Amino acid sequence: MLGAMAISFITTGGSLLVTMGIGVVVTYPDVALVPVLGSTVLVTLLVGVGGYPISYTLWQAIDLYLRPLAEDDGEEQARTVAG
Repeated sequence: MLGAMAISFITTGGSLLVTMGIGVVVTYPDVALVPVLGSTVLVTLLVGVGGYPISYTLWQAIDLYLRPLAEDDGEEQARTVAG
């Protein structure tokens, strides 16, 4: 859970910086503050909320790669469910 949150934080922060940078470069001589901040907030919210399921899935894949399943994984839970 913490790893998924970290991945989501990194991608959201990266999109924030990229959006703000593009906005400043495009409107450089007279930087339009309100449109740049508005687009930055919108992109950050969309990436943060919409990207969390993707970051959670990515973290699960990384976790399974780093800690592969063993034969006895889930055996305790199976005994509890079976009665």
